[in-house]
Amino acid sequence: MNTNTSINLPAKTLQFILNTAQSVAHEHDIEGLCSALLQAALELTHADGGTLYLLNGSEDNPTLKHTLVFNQSLKINDNFFAGKHTRPEINLYNQDGSKNATKAASYACHYNQIINVSDIYATNKFDYAATKEFDQENNYLTKSSLTIPIYDDRNDKIVGVFQLVNAKDNNEICPFSKEHEATISIFAGFTASALGKQLLIDQQRNLLVELSTENSTQSLIERILREAKSFANADAGTLYLIKDINNQKQLSFELLVNDTLNLDSNNNPSILPENGVHLYLADGTENHANVAAACTHKKQTIVIENAYDTSDYDFTGMKTFDKQFKYHSQSFLVTPLLSHEGKVIGILQLINALDIHTGKPVQFSKRSVQLIKALANYAAIALNNQLLIQDLKNLLDAFIQCIAQAIDAKSPHTSAHCQRIPLLTEMIAQAACEDDNVFKDFCLTKDEWYELSVASWLHDCGKLATPDSVLDKSTKLHLMNDGIKIIEARFASLKQKAHSDYYQALANKTHSVNESKIALNNKLKSLDIDLKFIKACNKGAEFMAEEKKQRIRSIAKQTWTDAEDITSPLLDEEEVYNLCIDRGTLTPEERIIINNHMVVTLDMLESLPFPENLKRVPEIAGGHHERMDGTGFPRGLTRDQLSLPTRMMAVADVFEALTANDRPYKDPMKISTALKIMHNMVENNHLDPDIFHLFIHARVWEKYAISQLKGDQLDIKETPEF
Repeated sequence: MNTNTSINLPAKTLQFILNTAQSVAHEHDIEGLCSALLQAALELTHADGGTLYLLNGSEDNPTLKHTLVFNQSLKINDNFFAGKHTRPEINLYNQDGSKNATKAASYACHYNQIINVSDIYATNKFDYAATKEFDQENNYLTKSSLTIPIYDDRNDKIVGVFQLVNAKDNNEICPFSKEHEATISIFAGFTASALGKQLLIDQQRNLLVELSTENSTQSLIERILREAKSFANADAGTLYLIKDINNQKQLSFELLVNDTLNLDSNNNPSILPENGVHLYLADGTENHANVAAACTHKKQTIVIENAYDTSDYDFTGMKTFDKQFKYHSQSFLVTPLLSHEGKVIGILQLINALDIHTGKPVQFSKRSVQLIKALANYAAIALNNQLLIQDLKNLLDAFIQCIAQAIDAKSPHTSAHCQRIPLLTEMIAQAACEDDNVFKDFCLTKDEWYELSVASWLHDCGKLATPDSVLDKSTKLHLMNDGIKIIEARFASLKQKAHSDYYQALANKTHSVNESKIALNNKLKSLDIDLKFIKACNKGAEFMAEEKKQRIRSIAKQTWTDAEDITSPLLDEEEVYNLCIDRGTLTPEERIIINNHMVVTLDMLESLPFPENLKRVPEIAGGHHERMDGTGFPRGLTRDQLSLPTRMMAVADVFEALTANDRPYKDPMKISTALKIMHNMVENNHLDPDIFHLFIHARVWEKYAISQLKGDQLDIKETPEF
C-alpha cells in the first residue's frame, strides 16, 4: 500500500495536473475549489465516483467530514457545504483514545499511505460497511477503491482524504493501477497545497468575522490567544493590555495559558503576577530590558530562539517561573497589537513552538511569524473596538450613576433611593428567572439584564427638574424651611402676651392674683394643646378627618399681634390649606408637580438615542408609578400594557420607600408592616399580584433586609400567608 511515485507519468497526465493547478490558482471559494479538485481526481484515474473528506473537529477530537460525493453512473453530486445533505463523520480516534484504523480513510490519515483495494467485498482489512450500505440503497456495486491522504508537507499535516471508486477501462470496472497511484499521489500533493492555502484563508476570514462580533472583552482575549497558539503550535502564551496603573503606563497581565503545566489564569487567577510590566524606568527612560516592554516601544515583532542563550533581554521573571513550576521556557514570539491609529494597545507573547513530530520546543518558523503578525493585525482591531465600546459603556454607567447620586443628594429625605432600586429590582428579576411556575418562561439575556440595570438607575431622573420645596416637603408646612417654626413663633408671641396680660391684671388689680394665675395657666395650656395638635397634623401621618379640619379652621381664627402691632389670624389661608391635606404632606397642586417627575423622566429618556439593546429603558423606567387598573401615572397604563420588568420595578419602588431607614421624617418600618401595606395595594389593583407573591415566596424581602436594612426591621421569620 506504499505510494509508488517512481513510475514515469505520461506528459499528457502531467500537463493535465499543471492545467488544473493553473485553473484553480485563482479560486477563492473553498466549495468551488473542492469541486474542481474532486472532478480532476476522478478524471485522472478514470474513476466512476468518489468522495472528498476534509479534516474537521478539534485537535482533541479530529474527524473526517464529507464535503463532496460524486457518482457519474448514479448522477449523484451531493454537496455537503450547503448543509442540504448530511453523513456521519469518521472519527480518527476511538473512545479509548486509540487510533481508528478500521476505516480506509482514517487509516490513510494516520499513516499517510495510499490504500488500493481491488475488491472491497473480498477484503477484511478495512470496514466498508458504509459503502456497502450505499450500494444497497442505490442498487450500485462498488468494487475497486483508491484512498489517498491529502498531505501538506510544508506544514507536515493531513488536510483531507480522496476516496475514489470503480476505475474504468473501456467502460469496464477495473482495479486502480500503480500508474493511478503515482498520478494521484502527485496530484494529492498539489491538492494539499491548494486546499491548505484556501482553508487557512477561510479560517482567517471566519476568525476575523467571529472576532469582530465578539461582545465580551475577556472572551475576545481568550479567543485571540487560543487561535495564536494554534496557528504557531505554541505550548504557552500570555496576553497583556496597556493600562494606567497608579498613573503609570504598564503592561497588565490579562491571560496566561500553559498547556504542559495545565495552567489557565481564567481558572486560577492567582497564577497571574500581581504587578504589571513597567514601560518606563524610575528615571523616566523607556524599559527595553523586558522583552514585552521593548516590543511595545519598538512596535515590532521579536523572535527569540532560546531565552536562556540571549543577553538582549532580562528574563529573570521567566526563570523564576520556570524554577517554580519546573518548566523550561525556550523560544519566544512577541508581537504588538496595534490599533488602526498605530497605537500599541497590548502585547501577544507566545512561548515554546513545538515540533509536530517530537513535541519538543523549537524556534518559531518564518511561516508562524507571518501568521501571528497577520492575526495580530486584525485581532488588534477587534480588541481595540471592544475596548472602546467597554470604555464608552463604563462612561455611560458612571454618568448614569452620577445622575442617580445627584438625585439622591438633591433630597436628604430620599437618600440612596436611586442606588437601592437597581439592587432590589434585580433581586426580583433573578427570582423570576429561577421560578419554575408562573414565571417559568421568563428569562433575561445579558443585554436585557443591562437594560434593566440602566432603567433602574434612571427611574427617577425626572426629579432633577422637581422643585426642592416639593421634593423635600417632609411635612405639610415645609416649604424651603418647615413653616411650623413660624407658627411656633406666633404661639410663643401669644404666650408672651398672656404673661403680659397677667402682669397687667396684677398691676391693675382687676382680678385676684389667684384668678389671674388660673386664667394664665388655662390660656397657656390651651395654646400648648392647639400647637401640639397642629404639629401632629403637620406630619401628615394620619388621615385628616373633617372634624380635624374644622378644628384647624377654628384655631386659625385666633389672632396674634406682631412687633409692629399688626393683628393677623393665627394661621393664614395657605397654612390652613396645607394643614387640611387629607393624606401625606402634598397639596393636590404639589402632587401634580411631584407626579410630573415621571413625565420629565419619560421626556428625558425618550430624547436619548439609546442603542437597540437599550430601547426599552424609557418604558421600564417611566412606568413604575402606573397601577394595574390604569389609575396610575403618567400614562394611565394597565397591567397588560406594562412589561414584567416595569411591574417588578413598581414593587421594588414601593418596598424600598416603605422600609427605608434613612428618612429623617419617619421611623424605619418593620418588614411585616410593609408587606401588609403592599398586600393592600395588591388588593386595590395598585401592584401586580403575581410579582408580589413571587416577592413573598422567594423571600426577596428577607434577602434585601439582611443586606440593606437594620436588624430590628426584619421582625418575621416565616413566609407570610396572604
